[in-house]
Amino acid sequence: MENPKKTKPKVLTTKQKSEVIAILSVGCPRKTAARYVGCSPAIITRTAEKDPDFAEQLQRAQEHAEIASMKNIHNAAKQERYWKASAWILERKNPEAFRLQNPDLLSLEQVKLLVSHLSSIVVNEVKSPAQRKKILGELEKFLRNFGEIKPAS
Repeated sequence: MENPKKTKPKVLTTKQKSEVIAILSVGCPRKTAARYVGCSPAIITRTAEKDPDFAEQLQRAQEHAEIASMKNIHNAAKQERYWKASAWILERKNPEAFRLQNPDLLSLEQVKLLVSHLSSIVVNEVKSPAQRKKILGELEKFLRNFGEIKPAS
């Protein structure tokens, strides 16, 4: 008796490769292309590893989609009424200077300044050298680990 469960291909056919390229060229992710042709994203990757021409076509398709999208945004940004397209480009090209700032968040420089002021207060107000050393050590540890702290989502 035949197994009713359909097995997924281990390599892509020429038609599937073309379909994957077409899907990627309009900006869809590999996961979408894989689902469409009935395989896993790993099969697309594996096929590309074995077929340099296909790998090159994948790369070109993804670059084409990125360039086409950026071109559309750039063209929209030329029109004053679509100023948000210009803002989007600036935010992504130079996020430190142009991203929306949350007034409730502190920058690394602001945190360093705050810790410096707190350290001065500790030095001036905590009389016990051992206690002062412990507190300053904790502040220094906090500052070192500050970059690793992820904001709450």
